[in-house]
Amino acid sequence: MKKYLSYIITFCLIVIVILMLLKNKQEIEVQIAFAEQKVVAYPVKVEEVKFGTLSTKLEVSGILAPVHELMLMAETQGRVMAINKREGDWVDQGDVIAKINDELMRAELMVTEANYIKAQKDLERAKTLNDGGAITQQQLEGLQLNEKAAHAKFITSKKRVADTSIKAHISGYINKLFLKKGGMIGAGVPVCELVNIRSLKMSVKVGEKDVINISKNQSVDIQVEFLNGHTLVGEVLSISTKADYALQYGIEILISENPDEQLKAGMVAKAIFNFPDQEEGPIIPQKALVGSSKDPKVYVVEGGRAILRTVKITDSRDGLVKISDGLSKGDQLIFAGQFSLKDQVEVKVIE
Repeated sequence: MKKYLSYIITFCLIVIVILMLLKNKQEIEVQIAFAEQKVVAYPVKVEEVKFGTLSTKLEVSGILAPVHELMLMAETQGRVMAINKREGDWVDQGDVIAKINDELMRAELMVTEANYIKAQKDLERAKTLNDGGAITQQQLEGLQLNEKAAHAKFITSKKRVADTSIKAHISGYINKLFLKKGGMIGAGVPVCELVNIRSLKMSVKVGEKDVINISKNQSVDIQVEFLNGHTLVGEVLSISTKADYALQYGIEILISENPDEQLKAGMVAKAIFNFPDQEEGPIIPQKALVGSSKDPKVYVVEGGRAILRTVKITDSRDGLVKISDGLSKGDQLIFAGQFSLKDQVEVKVIE
């Protein structure tokens, strides 16, 4: 009895497996039939190729910086006796910012001046004696060297006294002052930071496509957001001759006028380059391109079919591409649905 039961169970399992295989076969056949269905026409959107020029405006941002700025250093040492200026004050070139105690230096100057005067007189007398043959030429040369050495010491002492009056080497505002009255200072120690914002400059970066259109002394519009659209005029000072690691070229721009000194160093500004008009050519949306950047292609509709064409790109900006070869005015360019196409397939233009 058990033996017959096992036969029955085995038979049932075989039947179930056969039924499952038949069902899977039917599903596969349905899928194959669906996949083999012929697509009558691919839906696409087209637009007519038009001729024109790309935008001749380039906008890049940069940071404003002063044309003239200087970290003023002390050239002598001593105690600070007086400070004549404060942070934020304007100073003209040559103004005395601070005074260092010069008592000992003036005393040294008096000694060196007296020695120089004595050496001059000794040399004059020696020349008279030499003319009369009273002294030798060697003795005269020794006195000449002595007079030059005394003169050098006098000049050095005079310079040391002058250095006790710390003067501005450029005109500008005192942005930072590092001195305190009564404090000690040494040679090479910072005195103050001078910044002149009456004229400013800014540096921007542009790519190789744009740098060839920029020239030295070219006018540039400068806009700062808080000036409510007011435009200043800048001028290209320099153009780097070598690209950086990002293949960008540096452009330095001079802004010679700063009305009411509203612009400050460190502000963000926008430089607007207006390039000359370019020759007209086919202008298409960049999204219509297929293929790689080295081998760009587009699809156009001819006789109800998608025709693949190789194109040559000359410029691109703001989502538009200028074509120099491969398209003609009036061609029906496919700009949507092109990524599912193949060359020569039938297409249906939809609105």
